[in-house]
Amino acid sequence: MALRKAILWSVGGQTASYLILFVGSVLVARLLSPREMGVFAIAMATIGILNTLMGFNISAYIVREPELKDETISTAFTLNAIIGSAIAVTIVSCGLFERYVANSPDVARVLYPLALTPLIGIFEFRAATMLQREMNFRIISIIQACRGLITTSIVIFLAYNGYSFMSLAYGNVIAALINVVWTNSVAPHHSSFRLSLAGASSMLKFGLRLITVGSFTSLSSRFSDIILGQLLGLASLGLYSRASSISTLVLENIYGAVTRVVFVQLSDDYRNGRSVRYTFVRSFRLILCLLWPVQIGLAIMSGPFIYHLYGERWLPAAVPLSMLMVAQCLILTFGMNWELFVLNDEIARQTRLEALKSVAGLVFFAVGCLFNIAAASAGRIVEALFGIILYRPHMERLAEVEPGYFTKVFLQSALLTASATAPALALMMVNRWRPEVPIASMIFSIFGGGLLWLATLAFMKHPMMDEFALIARKVAPRN
Repeated sequence: MALRKAILWSVGGQTASYLILFVGSVLVARLLSPREMGVFAIAMATIGILNTLMGFNISAYIVREPELKDETISTAFTLNAIIGSAIAVTIVSCGLFERYVANSPDVARVLYPLALTPLIGIFEFRAATMLQREMNFRIISIIQACRGLITTSIVIFLAYNGYSFMSLAYGNVIAALINVVWTNSVAPHHSSFRLSLAGASSMLKFGLRLITVGSFTSLSSRFSDIILGQLLGLASLGLYSRASSISTLVLENIYGAVTRVVFVQLSDDYRNGRSVRYTFVRSFRLILCLLWPVQIGLAIMSGPFIYHLYGERWLPAAVPLSMLMVAQCLILTFGMNWELFVLNDEIARQTRLEALKSVAGLVFFAVGCLFNIAAASAGRIVEALFGIILYRPHMERLAEVEPGYFTKVFLQSALLTASATAPALALMMVNRWRPEVPIASMIFSIFGGGLLWLATLAFMKHPMMDEFALIARKVAPRN
């Protein structure tokens, strides 16, 4: 599948999944309390720490491998099965600890069913990884959207019928089951469960190197949740996790969907000796063009957004949401760095940078937790600024662009963002930042911002206009 088509399918599928999950999160938030969401957040933080410490990201090895043999895939499947089983056993052990030592029976109840998810995922690994390597994102996107619809419906049904935080746990297990069945059904030619350990040492070395890169950010995030829950309580954690989940959904909807396709294309460029400059730079500009206006727009209207969708009891999550959106904008200035460091075999360097950023970020966040969730969220902005200082000197070199190139990209993206969010900013200023802004006014300001964004794109002759023109030619009827 061509890069452009793969990105469209990936973004389209991610958008559909995002809308489903977003609507589901609104309904679930109206059925569950902040404390109930906090219980689930603690359990997920525990599992996230385990996945970080024990997850070797073996699928990245398969995607990146220049000459893939069937024996290599079998080895990856075997290692993934061993790791998944170990994670499941450890989750159960954590549940026993929470119940009998930490005196947190609610958290333990959530952990027990979630221990099934890494076991179920064993049987999805091979087919899902090969679909990604082949850039078959049409199938991946369809599965993702259908899984989200079914799972969200079940979670809402269970929450409505009084299953409380357990509805979220059961939903995760059902999602894992759906993934296995559908992925293997659409790719039966990849559904082999043959075992092998040939070449396992090199695969494990690669995985260990990736763990050292990704573990710091993930561990920092998970430990942050635990610290916040301990210092400010489960209700505050529930409010923060609501803001964090919204910001994550926004980021993953575009950034996650695009970068997983781009990494496959960058890997193909790398395997065939081509420069990564064109693929990286164009993708980077498109990501900023789309995400910055959305993130800053949501930061500006977080109050009305939370008030109208989630209800008044969730309003304390509005300020943290604004701050997390600003932090994400700053993080995107050194976005897609993982792809560049991996392809240039500079994982050791990135490990050092990520360790410094994550440790500093955890300290900033913990200090904020001594006050309130708004101060804790502000720590994420400070962490992002620190990340810019660390990563910016390496981005131009790895992307193979001339000095100062990214500064021009940031200025263009900032102008696009200013034009797109100007109506929203004016609306909130006129209403003195009250959350009770009428929905009709919000929609009108978003529509006006979209028109200004399009006009600015055309004035700049931004690459996004080329993408729109291509789509229009494909959609328009031929004479």
